[in-house]
Amino acid sequence: MVNVEFNARNIERCLCPECPVQQSSSCVREQLNKIQQSGGVPTDPKESPGVYCATGMATCTDIDRNQPCQCGKCEVWKEYELGKGQPGGYYCVNGEAR
Repeated sequence: MVNVEFNARNIERCLCPECPVQQSSSCVREQLNKIQQSGGVPTDPKESPGVYCATGMATCTDIDRNQPCQCGKCEVWKEYELGKGQPGGYYCVNGEAR
């Protein structure tokens, strides 16, 4: 079973905030602004636009699920060998890695 931790190291390496799926989301931009204003590291996974492989599906409903996922380029995805688990990507839609 894969267990990706929601921690500062994984948050820093996560590509979700830059993913094409999230680029046009005003909700994601608001979450990123809140994080930036509070010091840079989110403490509440529900208010984090990333590390969905650890936390589960996105709370933002305006993400564009038709855009390409970039999980395969992510260092977190590589380190935890998430390509071997389920789901294999699109964690913002399909939930956390198992």
